[in-house]
Order: sequence, then C-alpha cells, then structure tokens
Amino acid sequence: MTTEPATPEQKTDEPGRRRLLAVTGGLAVAWVAGAFYPVYRYLSPRPTPDPFAKGHVKVDGVQLGDVAKPGAAKAGGYAGRGLVVMRTAGGSLRAFDTKCSHAGCNVRFEGTRFVCPCHGGVYDLDGKNVSGPPPRPLVELAIAEDEGALVVSRKTGGKA
Repeated sequence: MTTEPATPEQKTDEPGRRRLLAVTGGLAVAWVAGAFYPVYRYLSPRPTPDPFAKGHVKVDGVQLGDVAKPGAAKAGGYAGRGLVVMRTAGGSLRAFDTKCSHAGCNVRFEGTRFVCPCHGGVYDLDGKNVSGPPPRPLVELAIAEDEGALVVSRKTGGKA
C-alpha cells in the first residue's frame, strides 16, 4: 500500500480577493446609479409651482363684460389652469377651478350645474359635489376686478 505524501495546502489570498470583488461591485453600483439618475430626474414629475405665490393671478379669456348679466358664465384660465367665472342671480361674481376632485378632468359649466365628462360627476352652482364619484367640492377662487381685468386669488381657507 502506497500512500501519497501530504502536500502543504496552497494558501490563497481570500481577504484580498473579497475586497477586490466588493470594490468592483461598489463601483458598478455607483456607475449604474450615476447613469440612471438623470433619466429618473427627467421622468419624475416636477412639483407644480404655486400660482398664487405673488397674491393674485390675471384671468385669461374672460372679460368683465362677458359675465355682466346675472346667470352668465364663461370658461377661461389662470396660470395654465382652467376656471369658470359666473355671475350669480344676486349679481356677485364667483370663480371655480375646473379641475374635478375625482380624477382631475376639466369640468364643464352647463347652465345650472358643472359636469365632469370623464366619469359623470355633477356639481351644483356652489361647486358642491351632488352626484357621481367626486369626493370633494370644486375649489372656489376669490375673484376681483383690478384695473379693468379680472384677477383670482386663493380663497381664505381654500386650496387651489
């Protein structure tokens, strides 16, 4: 019976190899993060700026003469958003943001109510949700005349 002589174990540099793999892996992760961060920033939604940062905003597309008679209403815009300006039977001006509180669609004014065409939400003339899926009323804006032009601002206690 022959036995083979025992050979000394070959010693490898395991801690050095692990360290090299860890550094290489860390660099790879940093490179991937650095490459995809600009893509993430480009695709992520931007926070919407506050249209009322300076107090009030000029109404576009609606003149005071357009809503001179009681019951008159006209759609317009402010700061890239939609609104409806109406004159009540009592003669006062009211303005509502047209963004539906359900899905963000633009509501339409239809004489005695506001209607959301997307899911059939209905609001009354006070902007209160009366039927359909909208969970909250329309946002009412404070409206005033400033040097012959209509301007809107955030109504006290409201959001826009």
